[in-house]
Amino acid sequence: MNRTRIAIQGGPASFHDAAARQLHPAQQVDTVPCTSFRSLCTTLANSEADAAMMAIENTLAGSLLPNYTLLQEFRLLATAELWLPIDQNLLALPGQRLEDVHSVISHPVALAQCSSFLQRHPHLQAQPSHDTADSAKAIREGQLKGTAAIAGKAAAALYGLEVLQANIADSPTNYTRFLFLQRAQPEAPATANKAIVVCRKPLRTATLTLLLSQLQKHQVELKLLQTLPSGNQQPYLVAELEAAGKEQLQEAVTHIRPLVEDLHLLGLLQKAALPTPTAREPQEAATV
Repeated sequence: MNRTRIAIQGGPASFHDAAARQLHPAQQVDTVPCTSFRSLCTTLANSEADAAMMAIENTLAGSLLPNYTLLQEFRLLATAELWLPIDQNLLALPGQRLEDVHSVISHPVALAQCSSFLQRHPHLQAQPSHDTADSAKAIREGQLKGTAAIAGKAAAALYGLEVLQANIADSPTNYTRFLFLQRAQPEAPATANKAIVVCRKPLRTATLTLLLSQLQKHQVELKLLQTLPSGNQQPYLVAELEAAGKEQLQEAVTHIRPLVEDLHLLGLLQKAALPTPTAREPQEAATV
């Protein structure tokens, strides 16, 4: 069986790693760790991986707008998506207690997702790192006492850490949406009902109004419309569109293309369903 190399942000047992394997359970997957989203895009663009998995939205933190900018910059294409439940836990070396810990390391998004827990424990000093699972790895390899990581239970199992506090995210409905990226768009599946497009932001409000009317005319629902971060250049807009079928989406894109500048279709794919929330363990119950 052929093995698929998928670039991910982070390392083994990270949420990107879990998303890559969950999306392709029947394939032999070799993940290619990257320390940043930019290096992830570079790895795929340089053919050092066959595909990539990139976080694009979190139900607590919102859309990761800089990642849309990277897709536009590298001209990468989203061909599938996946919602993944995110279990954030406080991990430390065996034998450590919560009162022994003074520093907590994790990805900035994970720290933000657990802000309420950190506020209730002001003795814990947050320190950002490039990845959740790699934070757990650093504690194990460095035998860092007094330091904990915020990461998934898979990272605890892989690196032999204990869970001091389970499920510490601000909300039990903590999910991240990942995009599966490729260098070229294969033929869109017959079930495609979602499109991702970017274009230069119209200078006139009337143009934007006309664009929205075209979407309504083709019975296309606008699910996301955001201005992307930019320098001094005319900014880009990113839009996520949904319709009953791919023909409606393709027709809508054809009709709005003359209304804007530099429009790029960054994906035509099937929308992923948001998982049904499940009960979780009490937040303050320590689990080993």
